[in-house]
Amino acid sequence: MSGLTIILLVFVAALLLAILVLSAVLLRLLKERSGLIAVLDPPHPDQLLETARRQHEAAATAEKCELAERRLRQFVLNSPMPVLLINQSRSIVGLSSSAEEELDQPRINRGLLETLENHELDDAAADAIASLKPAELTVRLYAKGRRPYLAQLFPFRNGRQRECLIFLKNAAATVDFGELRSQFAATVSHELRTPLAGIRALVESLRDPDINREDAGRFLDRLDHETSRLGQLIDDILFLSSLESGRAEIQGSSPAQAALDRVMEKLTPLAERFDVKVSAELPAEIEIPLPERMAATVLGNLLENAIKYSGRGSLVSVKAGRENSSVWVAVKDDGIGIDPEHLPHIFERFYRVDKSRSRHLGGTGLGLSIVKHVVESAGGEVEADSREGFGTEITIRLPLTPDKESPEI
Repeated sequence: MSGLTIILLVFVAALLLAILVLSAVLLRLLKERSGLIAVLDPPHPDQLLETARRQHEAAATAEKCELAERRLRQFVLNSPMPVLLINQSRSIVGLSSSAEEELDQPRINRGLLETLENHELDDAAADAIASLKPAELTVRLYAKGRRPYLAQLFPFRNGRQRECLIFLKNAAATVDFGELRSQFAATVSHELRTPLAGIRALVESLRDPDINREDAGRFLDRLDHETSRLGQLIDDILFLSSLESGRAEIQGSSPAQAALDRVMEKLTPLAERFDVKVSAELPAEIEIPLPERMAATVLGNLLENAIKYSGRGSLVSVKAGRENSSVWVAVKDDGIGIDPEHLPHIFERFYRVDKSRSRHLGGTGLGLSIVKHVVESAGGEVEADSREGFGTEITIRLPLTPDKESPEI
């Protein structure tokens, strides 16, 4: 084969290869051109616009979902009441800061039953998630002690999953009110029955035709004592009732010395009878932020208690002063004191440290309860401090009304 023939064969082969490469490039360009035409000049003129609109809506929906999720997270976190967010498996996936503070060690990714140890709530949550229907029930949970809570469950869908918000409202006041009312009614019945039984027995004794003059006089004195105690008990119950119903007027102000003078007119004979001295240090400018009747009621109950129960020969002092934006009044005695076991209960209705002695002295068991109720109704607080053999001090603190506060300098 000559050299010329070889050169021609190589040229033909190169030409064929070039044609193949150019054909492949041309086919690719034709394909890309078809794609561009389909986009820029679609069969339906609105197709491109519709596609863009859908993409925009999808992006807006995703943004809204993200915003809603952030809002829900902030709502759960900052809710003033305990709030739990649980998933379909009833594991905690979110909780408020108040839930962390109030409940017994709740944790993220911990089961609801494991955390709160309440089968009733766990079953209610399971039913709510399954049915997607809100539910409400009252449960008792461990939260700094065992407390009743009103649990409100709101299930919802989260994509393909289901979740549930659980709001826990402290229902101690609501739940205990019914129990307290029935207990109070039973206690009042018992307290009324006691003096009535004594009065009936005394009346029967006085009906005895053979009773002598000395016994009759003694029985009449006891009858007078029991009827007075019964009348005082009824007055105290009605007074408490007016406080609880909001009918009693607690807004106002009265000079502390005037309220004390009104009280001592009544209690001076009692103090002399029990050989108790009462001293007072009340600055002339001090006013108790209560109407005079209420101020006298509070001071009277505190002083009467101190005179009767501190012991013969005791000294009772009354002091008052101003501290920041409040007024304090303290009644202190150097008497027998109160056992630590009884001290936390002395403001409870009808609670008596020494029941037989209290009834003998004519106490109704409501005096300190009335003090606490009046003070707290006026936005104040009351506290007691006592040691056996070293006396008792009870202090009330009441907030001043804005016009009575000292002007800022």
